[in-house]
Amino acid sequence: MNHRNREIVVDGYNLLHALYHPAPSSQFEPFRRKLEMRLLHYQRAHARPITLVYDGDGQHGDRCSYSPLHTVFTSRRKSADRWIVDYVKSLNPTVKMVTIVSSDEEIRRYASAFGAECMKSEVFASILMSPSRKHGDDGESAGNRKKFSSDELSGEDVERWKLLFAQKQGD
Repeated sequence: MNHRNREIVVDGYNLLHALYHPAPSSQFEPFRRKLEMRLLHYQRAHARPITLVYDGDGQHGDRCSYSPLHTVFTSRRKSADRWIVDYVKSLNPTVKMVTIVSSDEEIRRYASAFGAECMKSEVFASILMSPSRKHGDDGESAGNRKKFSSDELSGEDVERWKLLFAQKQGD
């Protein structure tokens, strides 16, 4: 699948907090609306399907909307993290066509182990805030261009790979 058409699956409240830093007592509805508008704009500009997953607001089961932005409110018994893991599992060979956006290291590690591209919410937030500086003419993120350069890996990247390979050897 073309990089531009790669689906983006977003851990909603992680990205909301990375973008807007709401106070703990805040009402989240206005922030959700702002986030959804920003994602719709990105989706239109980059022709990439986006699934936005929020933690447990659905009463008895997951509640979804499909107006161009696919939004999921998980059931109260299921977190957005669990939904994302289950989704990655369900994709099997097509998982490589997905980018997972989450601040949760465990989710990113799991999804990476299955071949998904992963990005921290803070990184995606910076892309959403200033798309002209973060993307080239081909729509590829600066982070992806760096991935294929001859630059050395950061200490954080090395540790992530060590954890990933140690986990695979233990399987």
